[in-house]
Amino acid sequence: MIRHVFLTTMIVPALILSLNVPLGFALDFVASIKDIQGQIEVERGPKQLAARNGLILYDQDTVVTGKDSKATIIFRDGSTIRLFSNTRFLIEKSVESKQESRRFLYNIFLKVGSFWGKFTKKYQSTTIRTPTATAGIKGTVVAMSQRNDGLTVSLTSGAVTIENDDETVNLQPGQIVRGVTRLGSIKNKIKNLNYHLVFEADKKAIDIPDTGEEIELFFTLQMVQTNTNENAFRTGPVYISHEFDNIRFDTDINLNERGYARIKATVKPFQEKDNIQQSIQLTAIMDGEAFIDVDAGQVFLTFSQAGQKPKTLMIDVNSDTIE
Repeated sequence: MIRHVFLTTMIVPALILSLNVPLGFALDFVASIKDIQGQIEVERGPKQLAARNGLILYDQDTVVTGKDSKATIIFRDGSTIRLFSNTRFLIEKSVESKQESRRFLYNIFLKVGSFWGKFTKKYQSTTIRTPTATAGIKGTVVAMSQRNDGLTVSLTSGAVTIENDDETVNLQPGQIVRGVTRLGSIKNKIKNLNYHLVFEADKKAIDIPDTGEEIELFFTLQMVQTNTNENAFRTGPVYISHEFDNIRFDTDINLNERGYARIKATVKPFQEKDNIQQSIQLTAIMDGEAFIDVDAGQVFLTFSQAGQKPKTLMIDVNSDTIE
């Protein structure tokens, strides 16, 4: 299936952050933290640091979320992980290729807990270990939970390979596997996701606001049942992930009892260097481990300078290829 969308270069802003660390580590940061809710700590060797928005993370840092706590980790390549409550998340090792094709390799250990992640296509390869299995990730929108009953993985897009001591399987988009243990079959636990979060924008092509001005954008969210496309009556918090500092959503977004929400975003002027045609992908997720069975929703917005016509490209939604 082919659909028309407006698309140009994705925006991946540089992480301009600060932390009192030795000068020798200044260029070796792996990621940073933002959108903190509740109590978050970072274990760095023998030290325990209270996390704050903008805190830089390094290899061997463990991020610990408390009860009713959440935090977002932004990696150097733009990959995003949203940690949920009661999670221990270790960045074991990261490698950045200096070759012509710049790539990032990440090794992560999820000791316990859960997260949702959006991993940048073509630029990274990530391996996530847990006490029961290992997941290999490439250009993926995925959610994972490691608890006493084993590993649960749900996949929105991309590719995930799950391996335990007995079996290796490839999870397909729209599937979920629950309770993967160290031994035993994985494939017989795979099912289709029951729910999908529909994310729609009133307008998808927007003119960049002039200096000193701002514009408002409006969106709708609706959870539906995957098989029937009927509304799903589930309430819960929603998190909007994107890579563009000039678009701001309300901090508290919740689906009502009908699984529906009407939300607003404010767009501020671009910086001078950004005053060209630009596109951004927005991803809406249910913001908590209880909703790991809900497929994420995505929408593209195209911004252009007044008087400029955005370029129209073709995207194959099954393969993500662009023509």
